Amino acid sequence: MEQNVQKLKEWLTSEVNETIVITKEELNDLDTVHFSLESVDYRDSEDTLDDYLSDALILRGSGNTLNADGDLVPLPQQSYEIAVSGLKLQTIEADKVELQTDRGKYTLALS
Repeated sequence: MEQNVQKLKEWLTSEVNETIVITKEELNDLDTVHFSLESVDYRDSEDTLDDYLSDALILRGSGNTLNADGDLVPLPQQSYEIAVSGLKLQTIEADKVELQTDRGKYTLALS
């Protein structure tokens, strides 16, 4: 596991049993998720049978996202995936992490 991925996993693991607000910017789209974190796993793309799955951190727990009407709706699964290909940590603080991946820009903050 790459060093930046390990640092991010350690930060997330330290926030287990907390609610994290995940903001993701991707292709002029902004998503906000409120996620109650229960555990963090790492998926290595070499360990999967599906070629389209990349290395990722899998956040386990439950969450809600804001829909177009501004209402909180539950996530469809009990997990949230952050693909870590090209991960660059821009800020890592006690209560917030800002990062960039090949897929988008994320801010993770304690709620």
